[in-house]
Amino acid sequence: MVLSQKNRSISVPKGITPLEIFNQYMEPMSAPIMNAQINHKTVSLAEPLYEECNISFVDYTQESGMRTYLRTFIALLSRAAVNLSDLRDPRIDFEHAISNGYYCAWGSRENTPTASEVEALSQEMRSLIKRALPINIISMPTDSAIEYLEQRGEASTAEMIRTLGRCYTPLVEIEGHRDYIFGNVLPNTSMLWDFILEPFQDGILIRLPKRSNHKEINEKTNQPKLLETFKNHIELLRTLDVEEAGPMNCLLRDKDTAAELVQVSEAMQEKQIADIAQEISSLHAERGVRIVLIAGPSSSGKTTTSKRLRTQLITNLLRPFTLSLDDFFVNREETPLNEDGTYDFESIYALDLPYLNETLSKIVAGEEVELPTFDFTTGSRVFKGNKLKLGKEHILIIEGIHALNPELTSQIPQEKIYRIYVSALTSITLDRLNFLSTSDNRLIRRIIRDSKYRNHSAVHTLAMWNSVRRGEEKWIFPFQENADVMFNSAMLYELAALRPIAEPILRAVKQIEPEYAEAQRLLHLLSHFEPIGLRSLPPTSLLREFIGGSSFKY
Repeated sequence: MVLSQKNRSISVPKGITPLEIFNQYMEPMSAPIMNAQINHKTVSLAEPLYEECNISFVDYTQESGMRTYLRTFIALLSRAAVNLSDLRDPRIDFEHAISNGYYCAWGSRENTPTASEVEALSQEMRSLIKRALPINIISMPTDSAIEYLEQRGEASTAEMIRTLGRCYTPLVEIEGHRDYIFGNVLPNTSMLWDFILEPFQDGILIRLPKRSNHKEINEKTNQPKLLETFKNHIELLRTLDVEEAGPMNCLLRDKDTAAELVQVSEAMQEKQIADIAQEISSLHAERGVRIVLIAGPSSSGKTTTSKRLRTQLITNLLRPFTLSLDDFFVNREETPLNEDGTYDFESIYALDLPYLNETLSKIVAGEEVELPTFDFTTGSRVFKGNKLKLGKEHILIIEGIHALNPELTSQIPQEKIYRIYVSALTSITLDRLNFLSTSDNRLIRRIIRDSKYRNHSAVHTLAMWNSVRRGEEKWIFPFQENADVMFNSAMLYELAALRPIAEPILRAVKQIEPEYAEAQRLLHLLSHFEPIGLRSLPPTSLLREFIGGSSFKY
């Protein structure tokens, strides 16, 4: 059998695994390998190969590699908790990313794990790693898998698997204990090398190695506002009994309960925006707040949030005015450069900060100013006679990725500013062991929007997503805790509504494209949700920004 790898061909025996190929024929990579891509399809390192193909390897520094490490860690965590069932209820609920790590609950939430219990769990996991146990993938008839999971008390997971409608279901097995894990895992426990577990809130914080340096553990960060936002959203999910995809799908299959879920989700968001507008109105009267800054990562729904906030501010007898940061770009030749010599328009220094602060200072002081317009054709600032002077009842809304960066408004009295951070903080999980990344939620939104409004294929959006994420990690996430309030733009029913729109766009990605593997992963993710129609979505819904049919103009 012949394999192609990096413009060279090698002959290997049939049935050989990617891990064996790497160990026998490949040069070491900068970080441990996590999975392989066979003809641009992600497979386990233990997958036997029987046909000629193209092969490449994914290490820990890559997003796909990091996900494989995390999934393997979760499977091992579940196995270790079962081994300590005499100490605590073995149930693990893996919920969301927080504080540069991941939060999970262990057993009853009313009985917070102690430091000694968490240490015992950590030691049990390290023992399982040291024993170099095989991690097997057991492909079971779906009916048998459902029966097995239901007998284990995993009714939610069983219901989700039923939604997939597949003949066979793969379960991850470690020493006889089986779990449903979404995606590839490592073939042996010894391939995990480090982690830290520590008590956190009413559960456990998990910290894993850095992607940039796998020999170091990520440092813990303090994110109380983000944590509180997650908690509030999860509380709503528990109230509605839709914390996981299985129960959610049961509701979505019935038109009446699906419509009610949409209505509740929309009402929840409108109430949040109304509460924010009320607080701004009060602060406007108390301390003279004149500027509202709205920031958030790509496809978080900042634009619709600002438009809905504008409406609510008017109901509070304020007159909002929107200012675009794009009009304060420096002239093209002064724009910072990326390492490859291209213009870095994502940098905060692509904005004329001194001029912006001078303009805002005058506006806050009640002076009349002439606003600039940036001519993107010539790459220069022009003036067209657009003037602004805020009256007593006026308030300025500024939306942009740098809105929470202190440098943006360093010369403005801070008591005059109110800051809002917007992001799709997805809290629903597939099941207790399979959480959903907030970046996946935003990526699916962006794929749909780029296809509908920018004539960009999924290949284009997927190809640039890593660059977008790097910009967010540098320019947005470090400043999110500066917000006065965090607005969660994720809808309870969101992935069910996005599925029928996203699927044909993702299926158009051909296997010859490097982005094929990621497109297939997202398709598999969406398949866990029962699709719903869009007629019940109101025209003011935040999702309309991406799927169309909004009553707002963009």
